[in-house]
Amino acid sequence: AAAGVTLLPGVGFDVVPTDCLAAHLHRRLPDATHLSLALEADGGVSPGTLKTVLSDLGSGGAVRRDGRLRHERVGARTRVVDFGDGLRRAVSIPWGDVSTAYHTTGIPNVDVYLSLPANARRAVAVSSYLGGGLDSDTLQRALSWLVDRYVDGPDAETRSTGEARVWGEARSPDDRVVSRLRTPETYHLTVRTALLTATKVLDGGAPAGYQTPAGAFGPDLILEIPGVERVDLQNDEIVERASGPSASRSVK
Repeated sequence: AAAGVTLLPGVGFDVVPTDCLAAHLHRRLPDATHLSLALEADGGVSPGTLKTVLSDLGSGGAVRRDGRLRHERVGARTRVVDFGDGLRRAVSIPWGDVSTAYHTTGIPNVDVYLSLPANARRAVAVSSYLGGGLDSDTLQRALSWLVDRYVDGPDAETRSTGEARVWGEARSPDDRVVSRLRTPETYHLTVRTALLTATKVLDGGAPAGYQTPAGAFGPDLILEIPGVERVDLQNDEIVERASGPSASRSVK
C-alpha cells in the first residue's frame, strides 16, 4: 500500500463469482454472522487443476470460525444444496473463500462446499484419511503420470456451452438470505474475469494494497460478464434477478 501497488490474486473462477456473491449476501444481510457457499460446474477439470488439487489433499481442509482459520479434513461436512435445478449433495472443501470472503465481508464464520456425485464423495472421504501419505514424492509422481495419461480437461464445446452454479447463504441470529449465480463454464469465465479485473487495475480503478475482487470493485463485478445471472431468494421465493452485462434488475 505504501508503494502504491495493488495485489489482487484470485481473479479467475476462484474466486471472483464466489467473492462477489459473498459481498452481495453481506449487502443483503449486513449483520450476518455465518456465510456458506457451494459450487457446481459442468464438464471436467484440466490436468493442471487436478494435479494442484491432488498435491494439496494431504494438507487437509479449512474453515473460518470466529474470524480464525481452523483446519479440518476435506469432506468433514456435507449438506444438501439447491442450485436452482434440484437438490445436490455437497462436501466441505478448503476453497479460497474461507480466506477471501472474511476479508471482503468481515463475516467471522465461513465454509465452502463442492457438489460431487456419490463416487467422488466417497473418494474424497477415503483420501482425507490418508493424510500425509498423499505427500509422498513417489505417490505424487504416480498420480501426476495418471493425470497426464487419462485426463484431458473440458473440450472446446464444453467450454463454450457449459455453465457453473454458485449458491450462497448468509445467516444472522434473526434472519437468513440465499442468493444464487449462474455463470459461463469455469475456464471460459476465468479468461473473462481475469481480463476484466486486470483492465480495471490498469485503468487505476483498484485501491492500493491487498484486495479481493469484490473488495476492490464491489459485489456487482461479476454482472459485468455476459451470460451471468444472479437470483435472490427470501423464504425460498425468488425476489430479485440481475444479469450481465448491463447488470439490469427486475423483480419477479
